[in-house]
Amino acid sequence: MGKFDGKLLVSDMDATLLNSEHRVSERNRDAIEYFMSEGGRFTVATGRMVPAVKAYFSQMRINAPALLHNGAKIYDFKDDRALFEKFIEEPRKNAIRRVHDELPEIGLEVYSEEKVYIYRECSETERFKTRSYDVTYSLPEDVWHKPWIKALLIGERELLDKYEPIYRREYDDGYCVRSGSMYLDVVANGVSKGKALTRLSEMLGIDKNNVFAVGDNMNDIDMLCAAGHAFAVDNAEPEVKAAAGRTIPSCDESAVAYIIEKYIDE
Repeated sequence: MGKFDGKLLVSDMDATLLNSEHRVSERNRDAIEYFMSEGGRFTVATGRMVPAVKAYFSQMRINAPALLHNGAKIYDFKDDRALFEKFIEEPRKNAIRRVHDELPEIGLEVYSEEKVYIYRECSETERFKTRSYDVTYSLPEDVWHKPWIKALLIGERELLDKYEPIYRREYDDGYCVRSGSMYLDVVANGVSKGKALTRLSEMLGIDKNNVFAVGDNMNDIDMLCAAGHAFAVDNAEPEVKAAAGRTIPSCDESAVAYIIEKYIDE
């Protein structure tokens, strides 16, 4: 029996577990290893896809299924299989086509079968040039007939602030959420990090009162509400801090280790 048996810690990745250099600090890594060695279950909840999470396994370990694509997929890396996934409703794909045709300032990406399709390039597209993901710089016609797990609208914060309400009002009344200042994530209705966390907790048989969650952006809010213990990093959006009710040091100060040391290991 370990001192953390029956406890689940779930962390957002970018700007939460990962520091501003997109790395897992040694302190975070050591604290996570200690938490797991004493029976705790640790995983991540992220907008990232399977290979984008797997790329960090040289810097960290997880021992529970991960919540990917903002909760649209629960993935067991141990068995290399999806335990749950839900795809964007077919009629909503037309909204992405309309954005492409009518809003040329907005970058567009489509995620299908764990591949990235760049529907329209933008400055953020450059990030893929240093990564080994399966990226196609077009959206072939056959992909329109495949299941989409996520689509991304991309633009500078001011641009996305302008177009997000327009997209919601005139293009698509389905579920979408900001995952960063430059990203608006479109996913299936009825999925979110919070719903995925509840589903995962039930799968693992862990009571909500033993669930700890931390994040920084709008897509983390309902995850924080679904956890028994919620934390927002100091670099989080104000709305996230309000939802968490508890602010901890920033992502550059090993926030996940701080939770383990100050709140779980007490």
